[in-house]
Amino acid sequence: MNLFLLRETLDMAGRALVANRLRSILALLGIVIGVGTVIGMVSLINGFQRSFQKSIQSFGNNTIYIRRIRPGFQFGQIPDSLKQRKAFTMGDAEAILSHATAVRAIAPFKFPFGEMQVTRQSKKARGVFCYGTNEDYLTTHGYDLARGRFFTQQEVERNAHVVVLGKDTREALFGDKSGLGEEVHVNGIPFTLIGEFEPKGRMLGNNFDQVAAIPYTAMDKYFAAPQDAPPWFPKRGELFLDAIATSPEASDLAQQQIMEILRVRRHLPSNKTNDFVVFTDDQFLSLYNSITGGIFALMGLISGISLLVGGIGVMNIMLVAVTERTREIGVRKALGAPRSAILSQFLIESVLLTAAGGVLGILLGATISWGIHAASQMPTYVSLWSVITGIVFSAIVGVFFGLYPAMRASRLDPVDSLRYE
Repeated sequence: MNLFLLRETLDMAGRALVANRLRSILALLGIVIGVGTVIGMVSLINGFQRSFQKSIQSFGNNTIYIRRIRPGFQFGQIPDSLKQRKAFTMGDAEAILSHATAVRAIAPFKFPFGEMQVTRQSKKARGVFCYGTNEDYLTTHGYDLARGRFFTQQEVERNAHVVVLGKDTREALFGDKSGLGEEVHVNGIPFTLIGEFEPKGRMLGNNFDQVAAIPYTAMDKYFAAPQDAPPWFPKRGELFLDAIATSPEASDLAQQQIMEILRVRRHLPSNKTNDFVVFTDDQFLSLYNSITGGIFALMGLISGISLLVGGIGVMNIMLVAVTERTREIGVRKALGAPRSAILSQFLIESVLLTAAGGVLGILLGATISWGIHAASQMPTYVSLWSVITGIVFSAIVGVFFGLYPAMRASRLDPVDSLRYE
C-alpha cells in the first residue's frame, strides 16, 4: 500500500468512526476499562515498589540478618522441622566476629512477644516497637543519634536500665523537651533515657521513629517471649543476630563466612542443609515482589477479561458496519478498489478504535492513580512501560477482533453488494 492510499484509507476510517460516534464510544468502554484497570493497578504497585526500594536503601545499610527461618514463613504453615530450629547466642556472635574476616560488626536483636507500654507519669506512647540489642547496633544498621548517646558494652553486661527512643516516642512522652536523664517506664519497669535516634520515617506502615531500644540483657530478663511463642520470636536465652560486612562489596563473602562458621558450631555434616538462614535486605524486596506477583496475575486476569469483552464488542460493531456499508463496498469494488484496500480500511478502523480506547484507558488509570495519591498520599507511579503496554495490547485486540470483519468485507461480491438494500 503506497503512502497516498494509506493516507486515504486512514481518512476514510476516521470519518467512518466519527460518523457513528455513539456506537464507537460504546465499543470503546470495554477497552477503556481494561486498560484503565491495568494502568491504575500498575501505578499503585510501582509506587509502593519504588517507595519500598527507597526505604530499603535508607534503612538497610547492607545489614546481614541471621535468623531461624526466612522471611515470609509467618504467612503460611510452619513445618515442625522449622519450629525445632535453635536460635542463636552471644557465643555464636563472638565466634563469627573472631573468625569471619569480612564481618565488621555483629549485634544481637531481641524483641518481645506482646505489645510494650512505654509511659512517663500520665503520658503514654502508643504503638512503640521495643527491642533489645547491644552497643554495635548503630554500626550494623547505619543509625545515628540526634541527641545523647547509645548504651555502652559495660551497661549491656550489667543489665543497666537505660533506653534510647525514637523521635515520635520521645515527643509523645516529653513534647519539646529532650528528656535526657529522665525516667520512663517500659511495662512498668523504670529506665533512664540516654539518647534519641535520628528520624528514619515510615516504611510499609511501620513507623521507625516510634521505637525504644534497651540492652538485650534487660530484654531477656524482663520481656522474653514465652516458650510457646512462634519461632520468629526469640525466647529466653535466645537471640537473633544482625551483622555488617567490612564493605558493601564484601557482603556476599561475609554471608558465606557466617554460614560456614555456624555450620561448624552446629556440627552440620556436608549432606545436611542449613538449619538457619542468612540474608540481606534484598530478601525483603524479593518477598515483596513475590507478594505483588500474585496481585499482578489477578490484575492481568481481570484486565484480560475486560479486553476480551471489549474486543468482542469491537468485532460486533465492525460486523454491523460491514453490513451497513455493503453497498458502499460494492461501489468501491466496481470502481476497481482491490480486496487489500477494503481489508485495510476496516482493519485500520478497528485498530484506531481500540487504540483510542487504550489512550483513554491510560488517561483514566493515570487520573485514578493521581487522585488516590492526592487523597491518601499513597505512593503511585505511572511507568512508561505500562503506558506502552496498554497501547500495544489495545492495538493487538483491534487487529485480532477486527480481522474477521475486515476479511468478510473484502470478500463481498461487488454485484451482490450493489444490489444490497
